[in-house]
Amino acid sequence: MAMPKLVLGSAGSLVLAGALVASVPSSAQYTEEAQTQQLNQQQTAPGTIAPAPSDKAAYDAAQAQYNQAQAKYNAQVQEYNNKTRAYQTQRDAYTAKVTDYQSKVQVYGDQARRYDNDIVVVERAMPDAVIVESIAPSTVVVQQPVPVAPDVVVVNDPAPEVVVNEVPDDFVARLVFPNPPLTLWRLDRYIDPSRELFNAPVVDAAGLPVGHFRRTEIKDPGVPVAVVTLNSLRTISIPLEHVRFDPNARVVIADMPANEINSIPSGFPYG
Repeated sequence: MAMPKLVLGSAGSLVLAGALVASVPSSAQYTEEAQTQQLNQQQTAPGTIAPAPSDKAAYDAAQAQYNQAQAKYNAQVQEYNNKTRAYQTQRDAYTAKVTDYQSKVQVYGDQARRYDNDIVVVERAMPDAVIVESIAPSTVVVQQPVPVAPDVVVVNDPAPEVVVNEVPDDFVARLVFPNPPLTLWRLDRYIDPSRELFNAPVVDAAGLPVGHFRRTEIKDPGVPVAVVTLNSLRTISIPLEHVRFDPNARVVIADMPANEINSIPSGFPYG
């Protein structure tokens, strides 16, 4: 009876030992579980995948290329921002100049309106006449002495002489130039002064600029004049006797001071 119990005890021991062995994991199971856990981590955080040792050089090269491209992009952005700021500065300066110009135009318009509203009466004598002294032709003298005979007449008729003394042009004497021009021409010296002298600067008796020459005209009652646009944008007329052209300086000179020229009203006889 003791023998069967021993056999049963051995069989039970074997069964129990097999169960214990089956419950202890092997090294292969540990390796498989580690690989599974690693795959799960890679699926949940793909950005943290560590490159394989064989791909590390390629990864480093790609990372370096990316960093270089990023640095170049940042430099381009910085350059664009600098150019944008410079353009904005230039635009602000231009806007300031335009604003200043418009304000000056507004001031000029106000002054012009005040000038037009004022009634200015300027009395001015007619231009000095050019006097040409002319000696009368020599008288034809007929000397008729007592004739020897009633039918004899002696006539002494010298050839008549006409002498015209022209008054020298004293235009230069009416100027106050530090160094008066040596050569001055009348405007009627030109065939078409309106075309040949158009837009030539006009200066006063002291050489100060007052406007620009436009054309010549004949005003009633037949007075030739020079039409001048002043710097104040008014257009006046000055008799040709009061202007000359300096061919060396290429300017039209008036024998009047600037304040007198600016006081000439628009219209005629003097405007």
